[in-house]
Formats: sequence, structure tokens, C-alpha cells
Amino acid sequence: MQTLRALTDAAVHDAALFDGADRGTTTTLDVKRVLRDRGYWATQAEVSHRMDRIARREQWPWWKMLGRFRLYGVPVHRHASGSVAARAALVN
Repeated sequence: MQTLRALTDAAVHDAALFDGADRGTTTTLDVKRVLRDRGYWATQAEVSHRMDRIARREQWPWWKMLGRFRLYGVPVHRHASGSVAARAALVN
């Protein structure tokens, strides 16, 4: 039986950056899936709570989608001008 690792803000942060690397956006559901694939015990509520805290600290833009979930804009490091989502947030 696999022993699952305890969740940390650093693990959530890294998973969000990994998942959003191509699109510049992620959701807590996507982050939870990445974390579980990496061997973390991750619940939707815990990931959501941590993502809110991380997004505020890192000043990541977010949008409430259909009143049901948040779409977070995350940095895309290979583009000097930032993610599409981050640039759109500046316009909106």
C-alpha cells in the first residue's frame, strides 16, 4: 500500500505552476489531480483553501466560473510578457 505525503503550500504552488505551464491557467480540480499523481493526500477543500492563500500571496488573477469554481491565472515562465490570463486580467 502506498503511503501518501502530507500536503504543503509549496506542493500546491508547484502543482499549479506545472498544470498551468502551457495554458497559463489552472483550477483546483486540476491541481488536486496533479498532487494525487505525485503521491499527496489532497482533498478538494484543502487544495481550494491553499490555492486561495497562494493566489493572494502571489497576486495571481482569478475568475469565478459559472459560480461553481475558480480559474486561476498562473505565470508562464518561458514568455517574458507573462501568461495570457495574467495579461487579460490587466486589460479587464
